[in-house]
Amino acid sequence: METINWIQWMQNRSSVRTFEQSAIKAETMNELNQAIDAVNKELSKKAYFKLIQSKSKGEEAQKLGTYGIIQGTRNFIAVITTQEEVDALNLGYHIEKIVLIATGLGLGTCWLGGTFDRSSFEEHLALKNNEKLVILIAFGYKKNKQSMIESTMRILAKSDQRKPSSELFLEGDGETTLNLDAVGDYSKVLEMVRIAPSASNKQPWRIIKDKGHYHFYLTRTPGYGVMNYDLQLNDIGIAKCHFELSVFELSLKGTWETTMSAPEISNWTYVTSWLIHHD
Repeated sequence: METINWIQWMQNRSSVRTFEQSAIKAETMNELNQAIDAVNKELSKKAYFKLIQSKSKGEEAQKLGTYGIIQGTRNFIAVITTQEEVDALNLGYHIEKIVLIATGLGLGTCWLGGTFDRSSFEEHLALKNNEKLVILIAFGYKKNKQSMIESTMRILAKSDQRKPSSELFLEGDGETTLNLDAVGDYSKVLEMVRIAPSASNKQPWRIIKDKGHYHFYLTRTPGYGVMNYDLQLNDIGIAKCHFELSVFELSLKGTWETTMSAPEISNWTYVTSWLIHHD
């Protein structure tokens, strides 16, 4: 890949559930494989990504199962972890990074956290006894015409809608809406967080700017997405990915840290903070 355009890829990315059946170019698959290999080296041995394909079109009965949600593609990225406690925050960050790279390669993608036949995929992957499949990313060339199932799901999930910035980004003690006109290029960074994908489009992140920090919080939906894998902590990892990669592209300076100075907000879980560095 000649150029990295994270912000453009974030703007271009959307969930795709209906794909063309044409094969993906070998060069594209090679670049995606290289990106996955690089991420696997960054992850601990407790997690890894693996490219897989379902059976050929003619073997319909043996195809891996997505309950009709995904149509037209046989290509998936499996996210595999051990049965032990999983760092969903870190995994969410790295999965979204791969999704954005796939977008840059001209591919459509769709996160799958539960709408697939888990046992079918796990059997195909031949997992070890201490391993489990936690996330799938379907990918391929987007078909211009959506299936009826995809159109319905997008409406039900409100996929094309996002919460307003006034609800997501606050300042001080969390009672005041952040004035985006006063934060310079960080307004662009926060917009990239706002448009990030999340499970069921719940956008469970809140960010408070307090002095020299941007504090990240999880506003959890009780009982949602925690049975097999913490989908909402994964979503915070996605938001963190959009934030950091946008900061990088805009040449802003800072570091991640955990700080005791983050405001305590009722029913919110503090996760991490971005400390702004001034030149």
